[in-house]
Amino acid sequence: MNKIGLLIALVLIGAGTGACQSEGDKVAQAENDYRAKLTDVQSQKDKEVQEQIRQYVEETPNLYRITWKVCGDYRTRKRDGVRCSETKIPKTKGYVDPVYVWAANGVQFVNKQHFVNSYWTTGLFVKSKGCLNSGKPEQEQFYNVKNFTRDKTNPVPTAANVKIEALSKQEKQTVVELAFKDAQVENYALTNFGVSATTGMIPTGKSCLKLEEWKKMQS
Repeated sequence: MNKIGLLIALVLIGAGTGACQSEGDKVAQAENDYRAKLTDVQSQKDKEVQEQIRQYVEETPNLYRITWKVCGDYRTRKRDGVRCSETKIPKTKGYVDPVYVWAANGVQFVNKQHFVNSYWTTGLFVKSKGCLNSGKPEQEQFYNVKNFTRDKTNPVPTAANVKIEALSKQEKQTVVELAFKDAQVENYALTNFGVSATTGMIPTGKSCLKLEEWKKMQS
């Protein structure tokens, strides 16, 4: 017997045979009462989540949006004849999402050898207290937010290719709420299907690596 059926049965037993309501009325009332209770429980849960998010926003450092346009990335599809990794809000086909970090304080690009000898793996690093998607802020240092595959003959990107934008308190609240919802979806996908909800693939490792961790990772 399902939960609704069980509740209806209990209500009918409690109502007794002397009640004025018909059996059909009793069933309908029981269903309505059960749905109302479910709504109340969900509403209370939503309030608790909102309070947790509010506290999280209050207690964490300022949040920054990192956007970029880096051309010559061989992992990016051509757009207008050029391969450029570029952020866009909202993201559309051919573009990528920005990254959000705590207390951003500068950027740098670092090269390491790609498995193809003529390419670099070029990492974009932001000096910050870590990435929003990693959870809690960490110690300030350079964190990897994006990687590009570039021909060694191309010039290395510079800070001019990157924009660091501080979010208002309201923007921070909105971004954190969306990140929380995305994390719930991602956790469900990983738990039930073993793949990422965003890529549809099995995760290959941790993101937002510290510079020294990134250098040790094979490209």
